[in-house]
Amino acid sequence: MTIKKYILLSISTLMLAGCTSEDISNAPSDERIPLRLEATLSSGCAVTRAVGNQFDEKDELLSYVRHVRPKDGGGYESVQASLVTFAKGAAAMTDVEGKENVKQTSDLAPGEALYWDDFSESASEDTDLRTKDHGLQSYYGYCYNGGNPSTALVGATGVLGWNTDDDQSIGGDMKKNDLLWSKTQDLVTYDHAKDAHGTLTVPYTHAMSKFTIVLVAGDGFKAEDFSSTKVTLHGMNSEGAFTAPTPSVDVTGATLIDVEMFGNETSTTNDSKPCKAYEAVAVPKATLSSGKLHATINNLGGNNYKVYLSDEILKAWTSGVASVESESGVNYKLTVTLNKQAVNVVATLADWNSVSADGTGEIQFTADVTTIDKDNATSLANGDSFSLWMAKEGESYSDDATTTSVYNGTDKKFNNTPLIYWPNGSDNYYFRALAVKSATEGKTMDAVTGKSAAQGTDLLWGTTSEHKGNGTIDYAEGAAVNPRTGDVPLVFKHAMSNVVINLTTTTDASQVDLTGAKVTLTNLYTDGTISIATGAIAHGENITTTALDKSAGFNNLIMIPQQISNDARLIVTLSDDTTYSLQLNQCKNGEEAITEWVRGNKYTYTITLQKEDVKFRALVEAWKENSGSGNATLDWD
Repeated sequence: MTIKKYILLSISTLMLAGCTSEDISNAPSDERIPLRLEATLSSGCAVTRAVGNQFDEKDELLSYVRHVRPKDGGGYESVQASLVTFAKGAAAMTDVEGKENVKQTSDLAPGEALYWDDFSESASEDTDLRTKDHGLQSYYGYCYNGGNPSTALVGATGVLGWNTDDDQSIGGDMKKNDLLWSKTQDLVTYDHAKDAHGTLTVPYTHAMSKFTIVLVAGDGFKAEDFSSTKVTLHGMNSEGAFTAPTPSVDVTGATLIDVEMFGNETSTTNDSKPCKAYEAVAVPKATLSSGKLHATINNLGGNNYKVYLSDEILKAWTSGVASVESESGVNYKLTVTLNKQAVNVVATLADWNSVSADGTGEIQFTADVTTIDKDNATSLANGDSFSLWMAKEGESYSDDATTTSVYNGTDKKFNNTPLIYWPNGSDNYYFRALAVKSATEGKTMDAVTGKSAAQGTDLLWGTTSEHKGNGTIDYAEGAAVNPRTGDVPLVFKHAMSNVVINLTTTTDASQVDLTGAKVTLTNLYTDGTISIATGAIAHGENITTTALDKSAGFNNLIMIPQQISNDARLIVTLSDDTTYSLQLNQCKNGEEAITEWVRGNKYTYTITLQKEDVKFRALVEAWKENSGSGNATLDWD
C-alpha cells in the first residue's frame, strides 16, 4: 500500500474536494455516504454547564476530523485531515441512557454537505477509507460558546490559548468564558450502507474549572437581602494553553485574579429558605488549600463575609482535588448558609457528598459569676438568667431589654429569647446585662426587665470583660466588641452596696447587755434607677428610716449606693431604752471618713459598747476583697 502524504485542508478546500477530485466526481452520487456528527455534552463530575448543560441553537462545534489508519507499534497515522464546523439546530438534547448528566444531539449540520469520501483521495472500492482498518477519527474538538481564543488554534496539534474574564456577573458572560473540548476518539471504520449516514460521535466536556457558591438565607435574612449581593472568587488563574487531544492545560499567566460571579435568580431550598446560586469559570490548576481565602460575599443585607477553605471542604472535594489544584470539568460547589455574621459552609462535589464546617449565627454569651461573692464563690446553674441590652457605638440603650438569656446546664450555654444576631459585619456593639441575686436555692441569678433599684434587692450589672477578640485584639472591660462567631464574654458585678453592722461588748464589768438591741439607719435613700451603660445608680427622692432587728441579723443589708449626708445617723437602742447615736459620715476607714457608699463594696461597721466607753470601727470590704479598717467614737443621746 502506498503511503499517502499528510494533507491539512481548510474547510473551504475540503468542501471543494467533493466536486474537484477526479476519483470522487466519477463515483455514483448514491454511493456517497453523508458524514454526520453526533455530539454529547458530559458534565463529568455532576457539574452543570454554564448555561443549561446543553448546546444551544446556533452553537458552533469544531471537530478536527482525520482519515487515519493503524500505525505499526500502535496508534494511528493521519492520511488526510480537516477542521470541520457543525452548527447546532433547534432540537432539544436528550439524555444518554445509563449516564448521569450526559446529554446528546444529532441535530448538527456542517457548513456545507459533507461526505465520508471527502476524506479520501479515491472513491474506488477497497481503497483508502474502504480499506480494512482505515476510518475517520475525531482528533479533537472545541466549542467556543461565543468566546474567542486568545491565541489562534493550531490545527495540527489542537493547541489554543484561552483567557477567562475577571467579571462574569452579566448574564451570558460566563458562557463566553466556558471553553468546551473533546479529546482524541477511536476511529470509526467505513462500514456503512449506501443509504445510511456515517456518524462520528464526539463527546465534549468542560475545559474550565467551575465554581458554584449557593447562598442560603439563614436566621435573620430574607430573600430581598440578595438584591445587591456580590460574590467574588479569589486566587483564580485566567490564562492558559489548552491541548484538546491529550487533554491537558498549561497555565500561562503569572498573575492571579479575582472573579466576580454571576448570580442566578433567587429561589428556595427544600426547607423553604431563600437561596441564590453564584457561578463562574476559571482556567484550571488554581490552588485549593486549607486556610485559603476562597470567596468574599459583599452586601448581603448590609453584611460582608469571607469564606475560607477548610480541611473539611477539601475532604468533601477529594475526587476533584487530586493535587490541591482545580481540574477541568469539575464544579467546586459550596452551599453557604448565612446567619447574621456567622457562616455555615457545606462543600459539595461529584455525587453531592457533603461535609459541614459549622458556625453559629446567633450571638452567644459566657458569664463570669464565680467572683460575685468573696466568701461564697458561685457558678452558673441551670435556669440562671439575665436581661441583655445591645447598642451600637454612638447610640443609647433602649428602655427595654434586647433579649433574655437563660443558661442551659446541659449544653453549658445561654439561649436567647428572642434570638439576636450581629446586624452587619462591620459595626462594633456594646453589651450590658441586668439580673438579681436569685432567692431560689441552687440558683445564682434571675433576669429583671426594668431599670429600677431598691433597698434589699441585690442587683447584678453585667458588662463585657477584658479579653482578646478574635484571639488578637485587646478589648478593655466594657468596650464595644467586634462581630464574631465566638462568645461575647460577660462579667457580672454587684450594682448595690452591702452594709453589715456588728454590735460587740466586753467580757468584764463594763460589758453591755446586747439582748434585744436594735439598730436604726436614718435619712438614707432607698430606691433609684440604674444606668444600663455604666452600672451607676441614681438615687430616687425617697429618704426613709430603716430599723434592723437583732433577731433578723444586721448582715448583708443591700443599700442604694449614695453620698451619706450629715443627717444620716446610725442609732443603737438597747432593751433598757438606752440609745447611742453616730453621725454616719464621720465613721472612718483608717484615717479617711466614709462619706459615700460605692457600688460593689461591702461596709462593715463594728460597734463596741461598754458602760463607760463606746468604740466604733468601720471596715470597707469590696465583695471581692478587703480594703481597710478604722475607728470612730459614738455620741451619747
